[in-house]
Amino acid sequence: MTTYILHGGRYKVESPDNEYFFKQFTEHVPKDNVKILMCYWARPKENWALLFERDKARVAKQTSKTVDVQKVDTVEALRIGLPDADVLFVSGGEEELLRPYMSQLGFLQEMIRGKVFIGSSMGTFLASKNYALSLSTQNENTVYEGLGLIPYNTLCHWDIEINKEKKIALLKDKDPHTPILCIDEGKFERLVA
Repeated sequence: MTTYILHGGRYKVESPDNEYFFKQFTEHVPKDNVKILMCYWARPKENWALLFERDKARVAKQTSKTVDVQKVDTVEALRIGLPDADVLFVSGGEEELLRPYMSQLGFLQEMIRGKVFIGSSMGTFLASKNYALSLSTQNENTVYEGLGLIPYNTLCHWDIEINKEKKIALLKDKDPHTPILCIDEGKFERLVA
């Protein structure tokens, strides 16, 4: 079984909910030593190192376990590192930055089995069957395909979405049989599949 921790976005905000989110990085791994891989592919490359250091510190603050946290820069590095990893985290960011990586991640469905997948915003969308971008002025009528790691279509940033009915309708028109998971900013859902 794979555990999915799906965050609705803005995990960088300091809050009790986000502190609890960072606790999830080690809580569902039944070992004292946890290896975590972190991907920031949906963010500009020049920000990856800073985001990684910030998130690594937040994980360490929320656990008593020993953690080995590694930033993953390429799909090949992910493919090589995932067999020995316990957790994969995919950060939020921009769809157009993450999209080029998605077509190369067909192996993820099999390789994530038995591990913990954590996604925030675009990371949650990546795991989804389909998704519509939140609060988007560009491509607001587009439904995107995720990797289908979870049996849901998703909408993140749900609490501040101003076009709720439209986004639900878009996903229902594209895929009427798949349930829709709506996640507020700063909140997360845990699924086991």
